[in-house]
Amino acid sequence: MNNKDILIVVRHGPYGGFQAAEGLRHANGALSLGFRPIVVLIDDGVYLAKADQKPGGSQWLSLGDTLEEIVARGLYGNKESPSEFYVEKESLLERDINPEELVEDLELIDHQRVSELMALNRLQLLF
Repeated sequence: MNNKDILIVVRHGPYGGFQAAEGLRHANGALSLGFRPIVVLIDDGVYLAKADQKPGGSQWLSLGDTLEEIVARGLYGNKESPSEFYVEKESLLERDINPEELVEDLELIDHQRVSELMALNRLQLLF
């Protein structure tokens, strides 16, 4: 952990509430301010990781493209200290989501690793 790391945990799905969108907004803002976001999607937050999201006729905007842009910016915009983007495997299994359905460049981790990241990172935002 360095003093510019910020752990952003998204537990809520992308539609029906503001939490997932706010998590992405904060990750993007962290990048802009020179922080290194460590984004972890757990519980219903794993739905945010699905590629080609289509919220249908609802008034919600698709967040899949936004996540892809933030991942690309975080991984390739700062080669010396790239951001980290994780999806909890157990949450995927509980929701019957195949890892092949996810946007690229997300790393699958288990619950133990999520716990370790939470213990290691002093700055945390939970959505």
